[in-house]
Amino acid sequence: MVTKSRHALTHALHKGEEWIFRSPKIVLSLVLLVTILFGCALPSLRVYTDFSDLLPQNHPYIKVYNHLKENFGGANMIVMAVEVERGTIFNDETLKLIHDATQTVDNLPGVNHNLVNSLTHRTARKVFLDDQGGFASESYYDAQKPTRTVAELEQLRNDVIANPTIYGLLVSPDMKAALIKAQLNEGDIDYPATFAALQKGREILDKPGHKIYVTGNPVLTGWVYTYLNQILLIMMWTLVLLSALLIAYFRRLYGIALPLLGIALSSIWGLGFMAAMGINLEPLSLPIPFLIAARATSHGVQLVVRYYEELAIVHDGKKAARNALDALFRPGSLAIIVDAVGIAVLMLGAAPFNFKLGLAAGFWGFSVIFTVHFMVPLALTILPAPKNHENGNQGIRDFLARTMALTGGTEGGARSILILSLIGAIGGAYFVTKVQLGESEPGSPLLHLNHDYNVSTKAINTRFPGSEELHVIARTEEKGGIKRPEVMAAIERFQAHMLSDPTLGGTKAMPGVLRVVNKLTHNDDPRWMQLPDTSDEIGGLMFAYMASSPIPGALKEFVNADENEANMVFYYKDHQAETISRIVVLAEEGIKKIQAEVPGLHIELGGGIIGVTAAGNQALHTDHMIIIPAVMLIAFVIVMIYYSSLHAGWLMVLPMLFSTLMTYAYMGALNIGISVNTVPVIAVGVGVGIDYAVYFMDRIREEYALLRDMKKAVVNAVATTGYAVSFTAVTLVAGVVLWIFMSDLRFQSDAAILLCFMLIVNAIAAVLIVPSWCVVFMPKFVTAVHYDEDHILEND
Repeated sequence: MVTKSRHALTHALHKGEEWIFRSPKIVLSLVLLVTILFGCALPSLRVYTDFSDLLPQNHPYIKVYNHLKENFGGANMIVMAVEVERGTIFNDETLKLIHDATQTVDNLPGVNHNLVNSLTHRTARKVFLDDQGGFASESYYDAQKPTRTVAELEQLRNDVIANPTIYGLLVSPDMKAALIKAQLNEGDIDYPATFAALQKGREILDKPGHKIYVTGNPVLTGWVYTYLNQILLIMMWTLVLLSALLIAYFRRLYGIALPLLGIALSSIWGLGFMAAMGINLEPLSLPIPFLIAARATSHGVQLVVRYYEELAIVHDGKKAARNALDALFRPGSLAIIVDAVGIAVLMLGAAPFNFKLGLAAGFWGFSVIFTVHFMVPLALTILPAPKNHENGNQGIRDFLARTMALTGGTEGGARSILILSLIGAIGGAYFVTKVQLGESEPGSPLLHLNHDYNVSTKAINTRFPGSEELHVIARTEEKGGIKRPEVMAAIERFQAHMLSDPTLGGTKAMPGVLRVVNKLTHNDDPRWMQLPDTSDEIGGLMFAYMASSPIPGALKEFVNADENEANMVFYYKDHQAETISRIVVLAEEGIKKIQAEVPGLHIELGGGIIGVTAAGNQALHTDHMIIIPAVMLIAFVIVMIYYSSLHAGWLMVLPMLFSTLMTYAYMGALNIGISVNTVPVIAVGVGVGIDYAVYFMDRIREEYALLRDMKKAVVNAVATTGYAVSFTAVTLVAGVVLWIFMSDLRFQSDAAILLCFMLIVNAIAAVLIVPSWCVVFMPKFVTAVHYDEDHILEND
């Protein structure tokens, strides 16, 4: 029954091929029409980063983050430091520079003016009792007073030291630097415009004897945008390199022009689809479109190579084109479909970015069937046949055949290859254990260690408690519940619990403010620097603090308007995976303990860059455990159905398993973490192996059906398809290799190295492991084949 169904399917496809070749101009016209339609959508394609797309929106941390970011601040924070080289910041020149820097940051596009913090900002105020015993406040810095006496500067210094929300957090403990912090409104962030204004401001602020450092997620994203012109340059040189390779390989017009035309058509379809669907092109994901375009080239190369092989036999251009499609339509379509579905699996990821990338890249990969797999042979049928019918590069093919005959073409050599592969896999498993989920080093791995961003981050984290913030919200069920004494005490206990982590640089919350104000109400007696015993007293201190400030929202960074939510901020020096895992475990322990002690109190993670990164890492772990196995499973199922053989499914996936294992070993050895940016790269790279293996396996089956000798079939397959696979591997590597040398974005350079490694290992695995397995185990789906009456290869 299965054999009959398969026979019916293959012959239906055969009939479809016949119609296609009877109407090549109609099919090519349809491809051209769709290309024009997608081309019309290209002007609306946008290249930008949507921060919310990178977050797993259904994760509980992100739900908390989305709730609190407007009141208490999100992860899109700009942090600027002004550092004096000699002395302290308490001199007129440096204080004015800090004030100018604050104004510069406050005037940036998209800044939330209510969430700007600085020693010289209007919200940073000294609270005191006036002559009548009432509360009053004044700014630490008066811009209308450009000079101060030595005594006034000393008093300012003492006032700063006395305020725990300023000293250590906005002014460094050694008094040599001051911070300016600002939150961006996440609804409409224009990263390029904000970054350009920031860089212009830095140039203006540059003064002798001072250093300006800037860090934060918007700054990092802004730096990435500055490399877009470089990315376009890399794209141009990549096309030049691919053209040069095609010229060197084919030295014939069709072999050069048609694969390049396939790149153009598939790129227009893929990018046009993204534009039509409103999907933005993420700058950090650009190596993936490059790889998909290069894969389109590889399929075109396979078809043109087979065309020239057939042309040398039949000496008829149309017949050679038909034979090439007859031979490669099914394995090529299988490879393309597995590619496309494997990439589309990214849609299972938790972040909207993964869904969009999976949808767009999956369609792009599938479109290769029309833009390359049909287009190339049909174009060859209507183009004049080449006069030269000889195969080129015959010497290299003969060399590959001789090499295979001496190694994998013998039973002993084949067994040795399989044993060495097993030993390599076992050795690689050791390094796989060293791979981390999340960032594996301080700063940003997107940029080089000596980049201005990473230098700034290190300098700020050296002087201050840390630029990486974790926001934790304490929530009560009733309005005004935060004023309950047991709630305030619980918040302090949670802060103390988190301070048991030695990497925590500092913390800020409402209890610290209350202690300072309580002391002021009792003649500045330090013995009264404690939390009140009643809700009324706490409410009175909060009111007194707000009343003392002429600026509305004096407590907005600590408590919401309904006084049922309070914000706690914790400062760390990095967001490495190890750091975040430790923080989350510690926080969850504290939450469980304190919530049990105080009925009606809920403590929830987590905002700030630490909170969203923790959510991303946890979602990434789930995504990673789903996406990569799903790619393998889908490839196995599709190949198994196609060949009606479990053995076939296993054998096609075997090179993918080997190359994936070696890729993780490579990442572990080089300390490359698995992040939201690297998972798509791995998923796309994993699927490449199926291309090589399917083309190679189908050629072995063809040769065996003719020769009925496995060793000779393997040798012939290596000499023909093996050589084409080797070249397509070189082509794919060429599609991304220039990123290694030309991209100043470290991530893109590292991703290109990772992809090159995967592509090479995939090719080696397909060319060595697949034929060696066939020689040793003689799988039935390879040996039990024949050509039917329509010269279609089928199982016995």
